Amino acid sequence: MTPLRIRFSLTCAAVATALALSGCVFVVESDSHYRYGRLHGSASLDAIQPGVTTRAWVVENLGQPSSTYLNEVGNEVLSYVTVREQDTEVAFLFLFNIDVSEEEVKTLHVEIEEDWVKSFWLERP
Repeated sequence: MTPLRIRFSLTCAAVATALALSGCVFVVESDSHYRYGRLHGSASLDAIQPGVTTRAWVVENLGQPSSTYLNEVGNEVLSYVTVREQDTEVAFLFLFNIDVSEEEVKTLHVEIEEDWVKSFWLERP
């Protein structure tokens, strides 16, 4: 091989490497949405105070519950279920794509005693 040909080959290899490295960028697209239900922001949850907040306020601010049940002492419990889905797409050059979907399920339980909030808790499986 002539020195000119070696230099040309090295230059081509260097340019190809530089192009490959400059294109080694991950492309990430992410989308988050509520698939079912929707617990309002923490401001609504922070406003719930046992003995102060009424059942009517809870329904007015959080909407109709997903379900209701009576607990062991006979108090009504309002359950609010929400499912938030996070879809992420990762691509490396044009070689491969990976789609990742995560699901977050939360259930807010609000115990009502004589039309007043007695207690509430957030459950995450």
